[in-house]
Amino acid sequence: MKTLFSCGLSQGAEPWWSDAVIYEIYLRSFADSDGDGIGDLAGVNDHLDHLVELGVDAIWLTPFFPSPGYDHGYDVSDFTAVDPVFGNAASFESIIQSAHSHDIRVLVDVVPNHTSNQHPWFLASLDRHPNNVYRDYYLWRDPAADGGPPNNWRSNFGGSAWTLDAESGQYYHHSYLPEQPDLNWRNEHVYDEWVRILKFWLRKGVDGFRIDVAHNLVKHAEFPDNPPAKNSGTEDNLPVGRVREARGLERLYDIDQDEVIEIYRRLRAELPTTSAGESPFLLGETVLESPERVARYIASGRLDSAMWFGTQSMHFDADDLANAIEVAMRPTGGRLAWFLSNHDRSRPASRLGGQSERGADRALATAAVILTMPGPYLLYQGEELGAMDLEVYAADSKDPIAVRAGETDMARDRARAPMPWADVPGRGFSSNPSWLPHGPLPPAGSVAAQQRNVDSHLHRWRRLIATWGRYRPGLPREVAITTNGPVLSVRRGTLHVIGNFGKEPMSIADHVERAAVVIWRSLPSDAANLSPEHVRAEEVVWLYCNEQENGQ
Repeated sequence: MKTLFSCGLSQGAEPWWSDAVIYEIYLRSFADSDGDGIGDLAGVNDHLDHLVELGVDAIWLTPFFPSPGYDHGYDVSDFTAVDPVFGNAASFESIIQSAHSHDIRVLVDVVPNHTSNQHPWFLASLDRHPNNVYRDYYLWRDPAADGGPPNNWRSNFGGSAWTLDAESGQYYHHSYLPEQPDLNWRNEHVYDEWVRILKFWLRKGVDGFRIDVAHNLVKHAEFPDNPPAKNSGTEDNLPVGRVREARGLERLYDIDQDEVIEIYRRLRAELPTTSAGESPFLLGETVLESPERVARYIASGRLDSAMWFGTQSMHFDADDLANAIEVAMRPTGGRLAWFLSNHDRSRPASRLGGQSERGADRALATAAVILTMPGPYLLYQGEELGAMDLEVYAADSKDPIAVRAGETDMARDRARAPMPWADVPGRGFSSNPSWLPHGPLPPAGSVAAQQRNVDSHLHRWRRLIATWGRYRPGLPREVAITTNGPVLSVRRGTLHVIGNFGKEPMSIADHVERAAVVIWRSLPSDAANLSPEHVRAEEVVWLYCNEQENGQ
């Protein structure tokens, strides 16, 4: 038997998000209420009962602000309005009211790194007049000596990260598309604008923010060239949201600068409390390979939690999973936001077992282990169904990674297929053709089909979250993980999660006497008569609630 690690963390009064299940809604693909083929805010309200029954603590709404749509809402032209494609201010306020009435908090996805090139700030910045304050809202630089871009930085979506404005003769910087110019966060006016924006949404009743590319806001003041990459990644471990060309350089000077930490410290101190009297939850998207670097963002007084992308390359293996958790937990103190999928990444059902029921079961088994870790779990829409990747064809692709760079195999579209609500034409998502094609139905079928099947992934997820909700109050922050061959065991106070990540069934009695969550081969419907003898994690997740263990 191998004891992998035991991580002791400070205890105290924990905030609501510390062990929460936060459901990501990719708005364009969740539910369409008006028949235009694009999901909207009213569609979220229409299906809020799905989230209530699932048992989530909060929802994260992807951007719904006015946008030309070059990057599907992440190119924002107005940060304090609602795009008519998604509804209006009243439809957003209705979500706030409905969610809060069910004790579900609402997080808004904000994009502070860049704006649309149609944003009034950028349009004003095109004037190079010396007294134009908006010019310095963005990163304008003179050409290099040869007349080319100021340095060798590459865009995440392909090509140079600089675009020439012929009229002024200067280049502006964009980490993504030319239509997404980066803001200059060294300018105090930009900081003040964002304090105003965040306060606006807090007054609307939101409970916090997911901060897009939170590590990206500040660039090196001298704009030096990035050196060649020592290791650009393998096909099994590709950096998120970047085309292959962009992996040729080390990201030393265009991301993750130390000065960005001070921005979050200042924001934390300046933002008011929410309508519930709580400190707003600040969740950073930190696409960094080093947990030590991520830890800087969630030190006291900065971001509350940061997304950890290390679980994206795990295999269905006890030691691999345990090691991935250990690497992240030690330097970060259990304040990471854990996840297996989101709107940018391949779905775990496809990654862990191919387009099959085995993959969906393995994803659920893996999630049962990760959910036990201190910190919020980000559950992406469709994961509760065992949804699989959309097979993207060039003619159907909408992602700039495919459309602009031609890398269809890397397109984020694969995780963005519309939600399958029913076994009808259009799958209950829209009365008209959807903006993206539908993906394959999950192994257990649509939401409606899984509602009728108590052994479906949807019902298993409901039981998993309900069990987690009963056990998590008062759990210590200490986690002990052991592996014994293919069997992985997690203990956190009275909660014990055990799973067999091997190919053969084995006796559970050899590994644990009592468990709250058992990753087990079959799924009897009567928990009272359950007497587990074998576990096989790749099959299903069964929740075995031994209430005698509570309070011990």
